[in-house]
Amino acid sequence: MPNAHDSLPTSTTQPTVVLFVDDLFFSARLADAVTAHKGTAVTVDTREGFLQAMDASLPVLALVDLHVPADWSGAIRSCKLRPHTRAIPIYGFGQHTDVATLTRAREVGADQAWARSRMMEELPRLLSDHIRPVLPMPEGGEEEMPERVQDGIQLFNERQFHAQHEAFEEAWIQESRPVRDLYQGLLQIGLAFLQIQARNRAGAIKMFGRGIPRLRHLPEVVQGIQVQRLVTEALLIFEQLTPDPDEATWQRLCASLPYIHKVPIPTTEE
Repeated sequence: MPNAHDSLPTSTTQPTVVLFVDDLFFSARLADAVTAHKGTAVTVDTREGFLQAMDASLPVLALVDLHVPADWSGAIRSCKLRPHTRAIPIYGFGQHTDVATLTRAREVGADQAWARSRMMEELPRLLSDHIRPVLPMPEGGEEEMPERVQDGIQLFNERQFHAQHEAFEEAWIQESRPVRDLYQGLLQIGLAFLQIQARNRAGAIKMFGRGIPRLRHLPEVVQGIQVQRLVTEALLIFEQLTPDPDEATWQRLCASLPYIHKVPIPTTEE
C-alpha cells in the first residue's frame, strides 16, 4: 500500500480549544491552562469568529464567556444546529448571581453553564478530560469486524468513497452496540475524501466535522482497525484545506488521502 503522506508536511497540530472571550487578561489565563495541558488555544471575540474557528480547527472543547458583548447565544445555537459542529462540547461561564444568563446558555445549547469561579475550579479536569481523554473500548470493539465492515474498508482503500458509504452504513444499521460509531465515523471520513475529489471544500469540512469527533474518542485500535492513525492522518488532510485551494493543491490532497490500516486481533488462549 503506498505511503499516503510522501507529499504532505508533518502535522504538529495539538487538540484545539476555542475560547470565546474578550477579556485579554482572562483569555490569556485560559490559554495558558490549555497550553499546560498540551492543547492549542484559539481565542475569538465575535460570533463570526467563533463559528469560523469551530469550522477551521475541529476543536475538542469550546469555552464561552457569557458576558462578552458579542452574540454568544446565537453563536452557541448555530453550533448546536449545524451537524458538523453539534458534537463539540460548549461550556459557558458567567457571574454566579446572573442565574438568568446561565439558564439562557443552557437553553440555547451549551452543554453546561457555570459561574466563573466554578469554571476555574473545574478547568484542569475539564481540559484533561477533553484534550487527553481516557479512551474506553466500546462494546464489541475487541471482536472481529463484520463482513460488511471488511467490504467497506476494501472499497475505502480502493478510493471508492461513494460505495464504501453504503457498506459501512449497512454495517451500522445491523449493529446496535456502541461500536457502531466506528462504522459511521469511517464512512463520514470517506465522504470527506469524496468531497475532496469533487473539489468541494465546504462539503469536506462538514464531513470531517461529523466523522472525526466520532473516531476521536475511540481507542487506538478497534476491531483490528487502527482508528487513531486514521484520525491523525485525516486531520493532516483537513489542515491542508486552505480557504481557496488551487488545482495543484486539490491534486496533491487527492494523491495523499490516507488508507484504513488493520492489525491482527490478539487471540486469547483458553
